[in-house]
Amino acid sequence: MIKYAIFDLDGTLLDSSQMWRTLGARYLEFMKKTPREGLAEEMSEMTMLEGARYLRRNYDIPFSAEEIMRHITRMIERYYTDEVRLKDGVPKLLAALRSHCVHMCIATASDERLGMKALTRLGVGDFFAGAVSCSNYGAKTSPDVFLAAADLIYALPEETMVFEDSLHAVKTAKSAGFATAAVKDIAESDQEGLKNAADFYAENLGEFADNIKEILRFTPLN
Repeated sequence: MIKYAIFDLDGTLLDSSQMWRTLGARYLEFMKKTPREGLAEEMSEMTMLEGARYLRRNYDIPFSAEEIMRHITRMIERYYTDEVRLKDGVPKLLAALRSHCVHMCIATASDERLGMKALTRLGVGDFFAGAVSCSNYGAKTSPDVFLAAADLIYALPEETMVFEDSLHAVKTAKSAGFATAAVKDIAESDQEGLKNAADFYAENLGEFADNIKEILRFTPLN
């Protein structure tokens, strides 16, 4: 039986994947530079510092990598504070889970403070007990951030559904004994793999609300 839920933030609750994908181009346009084709793919696996160094080196940016990072961080903060929107079906699913007394929290690769601020602005922040970030626990190739999120709400993995949009994150959560529900997002290119890996799959989170009793009855295999 599922009594707890852990949600990813970007691409799952927040419609923010395109922002992250185009962040380098946004910064270059702000600097009056023209991004070259394929920039998003080139930067997709870089840390923020690596990306800043890449932009400085390849686009003749007249700032240090550290200064570029500060500029980009301010852009991200403005986006979460003013622009980002919920993905389709989020309020419907959160209300369905709350109606069944499911306790919820966030496990994100982003800044948990900014994430919670955005969710509060969008009217759904009070559904969550809090958030943990990969910046403190490592990437979602390791289950540590999911286990930390479970600790936050006093949950056992086998009683917890992890909602994600990323194939590697779903595989990691499953390997740690969590149940998994995957939602479609542009950031994941292998939707067939995601569908096959997750215990549940939907085009948007609202579809899970329509099957909430089936989801809550689910027990992951050990």
